[in-house]
Amino acid sequence: MRMLKFWERDFLQNVIVHSFFRRGATVMNENEGAILLRDNESGVLCVSATDFDCGKEVLTVLDNCRLIILSQPLMLEYVKERYNLVNETACYQAVYTKSEPLPMPRRLDIKVADDDELEIIENTYNLANPAELKRAQKNGAIFAAHAEGQFCGYIGEHGEGSMGMLEIFPSFRKRGYAAELESFLINKKLEAEAIPYCHIIEDNVASYNLQKKLGLEIAEQKIYWAFKE
Repeated sequence: MRMLKFWERDFLQNVIVHSFFRRGATVMNENEGAILLRDNESGVLCVSATDFDCGKEVLTVLDNCRLIILSQPLMLEYVKERYNLVNETACYQAVYTKSEPLPMPRRLDIKVADDDELEIIENTYNLANPAELKRAQKNGAIFAAHAEGQFCGYIGEHGEGSMGMLEIFPSFRKRGYAAELESFLINKKLEAEAIPYCHIIEDNVASYNLQKKLGLEIAEQKIYWAFKE
């Protein structure tokens, strides 16, 4: 039996690698202890490494970089210095590992956001620019929820495939709508044979608790987004 590659042995920590492969990613470089990929749909880079020297080696093919995801913190300081990436965001990585869809209360009417809803999303969500949100809408990957005929919140899929953009407007909170919206998106990704996973910014306690409530598993190490701006 052939030896499993390091990224195959720890699915939770390396779910981005698995997801990128399912999306047809380009392997830019790899060795026995590290891999560098580019998601062809979004252009986002990801490096996963369990050995520092192996990580340095796979990065030799990458001259410039404005944004990269690190599946472990090991290469963070090196990547930031090498590519002058002055910002970082630490996240917990949560993965839905079951094959069974989640139950849906079906109290919400959920559909792809229309132009009016997208304008509201642009004004209330600050982790994606309008062009990214417009692409998500075009790709059918950002959803508006309505409760009793009122726009009450939204959820979407980021360009590289992770779930996110989850927001319930203040007057509709504490009703379980966030759980229903995320369950909807998890089930939709399962139908598409995609991996439901998300990144929780490290101080977002409410999101962390929601993922645990829905049965997602949390990777042992934090992952990092490193970027210029």
